[in-house]
Amino acid sequence: MISTRGGISSGGRADLAAVLGPGRRFVTTHDVVTALGVDAETASRKLSRWAAEGWLRRARRDLYIPVPLDASNPAAWSEDALVVATAVWPESYITGWTSANHWAMTDQLFRTTVVKTAGRVRASSVRVLDHDYLVTHTSADSLAWGMKMEWHDEVRLRIADPARTVIDILDTPRLGGGIRHATDILSSYLDSHDPLVLVDYGDRLGNRTVFKRLGYIVEFLGGHGDLVAASRDRISTGVSPLDPDAPRSGRTITRWQLRINVALAYAEPA
Repeated sequence: MISTRGGISSGGRADLAAVLGPGRRFVTTHDVVTALGVDAETASRKLSRWAAEGWLRRARRDLYIPVPLDASNPAAWSEDALVVATAVWPESYITGWTSANHWAMTDQLFRTTVVKTAGRVRASSVRVLDHDYLVTHTSADSLAWGMKMEWHDEVRLRIADPARTVIDILDTPRLGGGIRHATDILSSYLDSHDPLVLVDYGDRLGNRTVFKRLGYIVEFLGGHGDLVAASRDRISTGVSPLDPDAPRSGRTITRWQLRINVALAYAEPA
C-alpha cells in the first residue's frame, strides 16, 4: 500500500524548501533556526509537523531526513545504512563484519551495521530508520589511527582499514560474527596485506589478549612465523577465552594462555 503525505500550505512548502536547501540530507532544529530566522521552539514544532505530514522522517531526537517526492512509501523510506550511521554517531567509524565486507575480506552479508563511537552508548543493539546497528564504545583517541576516509553514496565515511578491522574483531570477536568467522577474515587479510601491521595496531590498541588470539589463529592457519613470534612476545599472564561470548569450557593451551572454548574447524575438538 502506498502511503500519502499530508497537505502543506504554500508558505509551509516554501519554508521546507528553504530549510532543505540544495541537497541537504539531514535536518536539525539548528538548521531550521538558521534558514528561517525563528526561535528553537518554533523550529522544533515545524520539524515535528513536517514529520507528521510525511515530508521528513525522524532518525533520533533532533535529527530528521527529508523524504524524496518520488518515494512510493514515505513512511518507510530511509537513507543508506552507512550514511545514517555517520549522522547519528558523528564521532564514530565503521568496523567489524561491515568493514570486512567493504574490503572484500568476507563475502558474507550481515543486515546489521557495526559501529564504534566515542559518544555515549545506551544500548549495543540499536534500530534507526529501519536499519539495525551493533554499537560499541571506543575512546576518541582510537579514531586517530587505522582509518580510511571513503566516499559512499556521496558521503565521506570513516571506516576501519583492513588491519584495524582485524584487530577490532580479535579484540571483540562478536563484531566479526564470532571467532570462526574472525578466522576466515584474518586468513583473507593475510593473503593480501602486510602481516606485521597487525602487530603495530595490536600494540596501539593495548589489549594483550588480542595477541593470544592472533598468534593462536595464525599458528592454526600455518605460516607467518614472524607474526606468531611477535604475538608470543606480547601475550599476558592469565587465561583468556578464545571467544568471550562462547561457553567458558574447553581445554587450555598454556602456550597461548587461551581457553579453547570454540573449535576453529568443525573437525577440531573444543
